Order: sequence, then structure tokens, then C-alpha cells
Amino acid sequence: MNQKADYINYKFKRADDAIKAAEVLIKEGFWLDSLSKIYYAAFYAVNALLINMELNPKTHNGTKSLFHKEFILKGLIDKKFGFLYDHLLAKRFEADYENFALIDEKEVPEYLKSVKEFILKAKEIVSSK
Repeated sequence: MNQKADYINYKFKRADDAIKAAEVLIKEGFWLDSLSKIYYAAFYAVNALLINMELNPKTHNGTKSLFHKEFILKGLIDKKFGFLYDHLLAKRFEADYENFALIDEKEVPEYLKSVKEFILKAKEIVSSK
């Protein structure tokens, strides 16, 4: 395998691990921490997609911008995943940095389900190239 493929596989492994961690955190009722892990699962999958295109953003906002430019606006990935990513980024920031972050516990399992779907789509795109 080459270095690029190894790095992409590493990012998808991190995404899968973040999903597993989120599942444990949800089971134990750690909603804010699980939300952070769900965001990072999506973040790692987006990074794998971008690396596959020889793009390596340095910030979360740079990752978001390139994801939209290269995948959402070009119609390679459904807009719902763009909205999901943006929403999770904002929620993750709130969960990690706000003094009194609140979250609807019923939303978290839905975020998890959607990010799992997104990761599968990202893996499909990478494997087809």
C-alpha cells in the first residue's frame, strides 16, 4: 500500500473508533461527549475524502469549506450530509466550549445514525477512485 492509502485508512479507522466511542457514551448517558465523538467521526471521514483528492486542510473550518466546495456543491455527496456536518460542527463547539450546553438527548442517536450512513458513503467514494 502507498502512504496516501495508509493515511486514508487511518482516518477511516479513527472515524470507526469515534463511532464506537460515541455508542458507549450514549449507552452511559454522556450526551455531550457522545456528540463530540459523533462530530469527530464525520470529521475524520471528511478528511479521508479530502486526502483522497490530495487536499489537506489545516483547520476545522477549512475542512468544512473544502468539503462543501469539492463534494456538496459538485453533487458528489447529498446536501443533507453537508447540512449534517455543519450542524455537528456547531453542536460540537457548543458541547465542548459553552458553559451551559444543552442538547436534546433524542437527537443524538439520530446524529449517530446519519454519520454512520455518511461514513459508508465516504468509504464508497474513496473505494471507487
